[in-house]
Amino acid sequence: MLEKIKDLSENFFNNLWVNIEDLKVEEKDKNIYYIKIKTNDSWLVIWPNWKNLSNISNILKLMINKISEERTKVYLEVNDYIESKDERFKKLILEKISYVEKSWNDLKLPFYNAYERKKIHSIVAEYNNDKIYTKSIWEGEERRLYICKVTEKLTIDIDWDDI
Repeated sequence: MLEKIKDLSENFFNNLWVNIEDLKVEEKDKNIYYIKIKTNDSWLVIWPNWKNLSNISNILKLMINKISEERTKVYLEVNDYIESKDERFKKLILEKISYVEKSWNDLKLPFYNAYERKKIHSIVAEYNNDKIYTKSIWEGEERRLYICKVTEKLTIDIDWDDI
C-alpha cells in the first residue's frame, strides 16, 4: 500500500506542476499515513495561510481512500512546515504564560479553533506549575480561551496558635 500511495502522490504533484525533490510515505499506525515532501515550490502547496495545504491533504486523502479497502487518515508535511508551525505556536503560548505569571492578569486569547484550543490546554498543562490554568468561555465562534493565574488564598488562624 505504501508504494501505491507514493506513486499516486508523485503523479498528483506532477500534475499540479509541483517540482518534488523528495517524497516519503510512512505508515504511523494502521491506515494513518504521513506524506512528507521536499520542494522548492512549497508556496504552491501551502499558500495562502496554509489553506492550500489543508485542501491538498483532503484531496489526497480522498484519492487514497479510493484505492484503499479501508478509510485512511493522511497527513501532508511540506518542508517540515507543520512541525515548525507547531514549534512557533508553542513558543507563542509560552510567552503568553510568562506574561500572565509576571503581570498577575488573566489573558484573553483571540479566537482559536477547537484543535488549537486543545493544543493550548495541553501546552499549559505540560508547563503547569499549579499556578497557571486555562478556561474556555462562550460557545461556537464566540468561544475564547483564557490563560489565568491561580489566586492564592490566605488563611487566617483565629486562635493564633500557628503564627
